[in-house]
Amino acid sequence: MIKILLVEDHTHTRQLLRTLLEMEGYYVIIPPAPNPQSILSLVQAEHPPLMILDAHLQEFSGFDVLASLQQLDPNRRPKVILTSGEDLGLESELAGADAFLLKPFAPQQLFYLIQKLNARDSL
Repeated sequence: MIKILLVEDHTHTRQLLRTLLEMEGYYVIIPPAPNPQSILSLVQAEHPPLMILDAHLQEFSGFDVLASLQQLDPNRRPKVILTSGEDLGLESELAGADAFLLKPFAPQQLFYLIQKLNARDSL
């Protein structure tokens, strides 16, 4: 079972994504009080291979989290799918995200990216 760290501040979106991911057999971890340092600590403790990260959180930016992740050993760093309601594809790539999803997106788009990133890890 693949662990996925889900960092999304909109309650409805977070609950919907959690349900969809769990129905597909993923183990979803949600940070209790998200901030860049607590997310980094959770990544170090749980070692999730994948993170779904909202680019625009209430207290901070998903780009802050991406910058924090750069401190980690590349072999211990999760693959990151950055999500946003605005097209930040280029910015997310430059900041170190592995993939970008423009909201709203279909669940199939998310599952495709998860499978693609997971397959890349197993090469």
